[in-house]
Amino acid sequence: MLDEWSAGLMRMKFFSLLFCLLASCGKEDKKQSDIVTFPVKGEVVRLDVSKKRVSIAHEEIPNYMAAMTMSFKVKDSTLLAGISVGDSVQGTLAVSRSESWLETISVSGKGEPVAERLADDIRIARLFRAGSPLPDLEFTDQDNKAIRLSSLRGKVVALTFIYTRCPLPDYCIRMSNYFARIERALKKDPSLTNKWHLLSITFDTKHDTPEILRKYGRNYNANFADWSFVTGTEHMIRKATDGFDMIIQTSEGGLIDHNLMTALLDKKGNLVETFDSNQWNPEDVAKRIRELASQ
Repeated sequence: MLDEWSAGLMRMKFFSLLFCLLASCGKEDKKQSDIVTFPVKGEVVRLDVSKKRVSIAHEEIPNYMAAMTMSFKVKDSTLLAGISVGDSVQGTLAVSRSESWLETISVSGKGEPVAERLADDIRIARLFRAGSPLPDLEFTDQDNKAIRLSSLRGKVVALTFIYTRCPLPDYCIRMSNYFARIERALKKDPSLTNKWHLLSITFDTKHDTPEILRKYGRNYNANFADWSFVTGTEHMIRKATDGFDMIIQTSEGGLIDHNLMTALLDKKGNLVETFDSNQWNPEDVAKRIRELASQ
């Protein structure tokens, strides 16, 4: 578990950064902190009102972003009322030093039902499905050794996504604390030896080197024989995060805007269950791992 000194240091760094942003770090930085707006036009390919997110295949945004499919957040979920997948939309993208969001969005043309189904089919085809095996993803662990999902066959695998610089206690820190509790619970049962493995996957590939991951894991008293902290190529990590329908957006100061995802794989490597929030109980997951390990 993260010791008090390390946790306090992370909080100090976070609030120092937050204060700097709010104070604009002096007159020179004040101009950089001003909100800049850009017009956005495109087609909705995904909508998640509960998470205040909309993915748009948008045209080029002059002087800012090439044409691509991008997930945008809205601060007011009522802006998404009346919008459906396949609709043509236009709106205003607001960008500050620390975040970006759609300030306005409206429908300029209703999508065809066939186009809507096609967009949804394309999205779903990329997602990992319960009952099916995951691709044989390859990572590099905290000891700088290659580790593939196929090498963990025969064990029940619990995996989650983190990045070591995450300062928020209810995001990556909570996921790592939960995994530490799972590890302690499972190690108490000798009959489960070599029948399970925990995998913490970083999506901060530029910063989280094997050496940093090893130090991070030690903060949680991880036994690396049972709990691996891994990184990988950007392509491989993107394949993993896309497959679990994760949203990853880098902001200033090394902070990353992301959602949460934890998953269980059975001994054959099939996806069994996912948890897409921080509202799950590590003791319940440990119990589920025991059940899968005995099958």
